[in-house]
Amino acid sequence: MAVFQQNRYHVVNPIRTEGGHRLYSEKDIEILTWLKKQTTENHMKISEAVQLLNQSTSKSIESPSNSRSYEDIKTTLYQALIEMNTQEANNIIELAFSLFEYEDVFHHILAEILYQIGDDWENGKITVAHEHFASQFVINRFTQFLRILPVNKSLPKILAFCPEGEDHHIGLMLFSLFLRKKGNEVIYLGPNTPFDGLLDLIETKKYSIIAISITNSAPLIRVEKWIQACLETNTNLKFAIGGKGVLRNHRTDTPSVSYLTDSNWESLYESQFH
Repeated sequence: MAVFQQNRYHVVNPIRTEGGHRLYSEKDIEILTWLKKQTTENHMKISEAVQLLNQSTSKSIESPSNSRSYEDIKTTLYQALIEMNTQEANNIIELAFSLFEYEDVFHHILAEILYQIGDDWENGKITVAHEHFASQFVINRFTQFLRILPVNKSLPKILAFCPEGEDHHIGLMLFSLFLRKKGNEVIYLGPNTPFDGLLDLIETKKYSIIAISITNSAPLIRVEKWIQACLETNTNLKFAIGGKGVLRNHRTDTPSVSYLTDSNWESLYESQFH
């Protein structure tokens, strides 16, 4: 395995002796052991394991330098996206993944880029084409991580979506990434999802937790009515509702329905998602 990794993926760089033998450092062995675990225990393809290794490697420096680096990368990435320069945008984001943990990249760079792009589009500073290009670029990166992160089959399966009429799904993307890192299988339906047929899908695929994001409080009552209808069919379902639309309405958690804030993801997961 070590020779295979070195020759094809260049993830380790052993020293060669005069006799041609390879000498591996402790770090090399640690990397190769981790890769073997992903392929044998988590059933990942070797290419996916190497990709995850590369994107998860942290070389970040301590704050406040991190904040400055985030801003520098956001500035250059924003410009590349506005110019619709795919190659440059990909180069910048690969640099970001090499500098920071992938969750930090999504939270502090990609999500904030999407917020900025959305604001600039609404204010007429950029076109809808720019907004679509940037959004698709980030979504592609997001779905890539959803696909390659390993799944623990013993954990609950989760369905994530924004209701019909809700197009803003950045928070839902970040929460889904948080869940996938925990090992939960997450089926991500994304924005503007109608309720029709969802309950049948939930029952057929045996989803036990439903994550919903709402930035506008207007559809909240409609969402809660749908949730009650679902609970009448299956009392074991659990729902997690988050987004600015929830924060504007100070709702109280119940055994079946929890209302998310950015600060309670970890505590909610420990109490409700196992």
